[in-house]
Amino acid sequence: MIRERWTHIRGVFFDLYGTLLIYGDMEAAERAWCEAQHTTLQEHGLDISLNEFQERTRGMFEAPPPAPAPEGSDLTLNERRLRVFYRELGVSVPVDEMRRMDVVAQDAWQSYIALDPAAKDVLTELRRSKSVVLVSNYDHPPHVRRVLADVDLNPHFDCVVISGDVGVEKPDPRIFAPALEATGLAPGEVVYVGDATVDVDGAAAAGIASIRIDRDRDVWTHPREADHVIHGLSELLPLLV
Repeated sequence: MIRERWTHIRGVFFDLYGTLLIYGDMEAAERAWCEAQHTTLQEHGLDISLNEFQERTRGMFEAPPPAPAPEGSDLTLNERRLRVFYRELGVSVPVDEMRRMDVVAQDAWQSYIALDPAAKDVLTELRRSKSVVLVSNYDHPPHVRRVLADVDLNPHFDCVVISGDVGVEKPDPRIFAPALEATGLAPGEVVYVGDATVDVDGAAAAGIASIRIDRDRDVWTHPREADHVIHGLSELLPLLV
């Protein structure tokens, strides 16, 4: 009976981090990012300890977005945050150097995150009969594109939507519009697979059903539950294929 519930689904949209990619030791990941940034910023005159630097970074990526970059600037939201942060630290870093530093730091962070071993097989099987799309919140699209290339996921998607490209992020339902347009599907023909509250809330706001992946079988305290819960990606296949 559960399988019959999803027979009308023609498209499966996926979150990336926490869904297709599995988090490892994220405290260590954050420390690695800080160490990479701190080491290079010392070359530009930074004169605070690593511990103080790490403390100064807390909440910077959850803070309200900085003012838009000047007209004609191609800075991503992540780069705008870094530019403001560097100025607060009293450090001046050219854009090219900031970008080089950020690649090193984000790669250090990314090293604690792995592709789910089942991801490629599941995506391959789903794509035989359905549109498969990535819809990800991330404020620095170049990093996501590098990760997708590194783990060879691009061939598995009909479309990739990144919040930093489209200017809105989950739970704003507008982030799903480019994916729906690209696939020609209606919200009622799609299911979104994610792991977080913004995934469930964003899908619901867009009129899209949701499947939440809960690998750790955590107690879910959010008032809105997903339409279905799975504990591993391979559980999607009996539901949707």
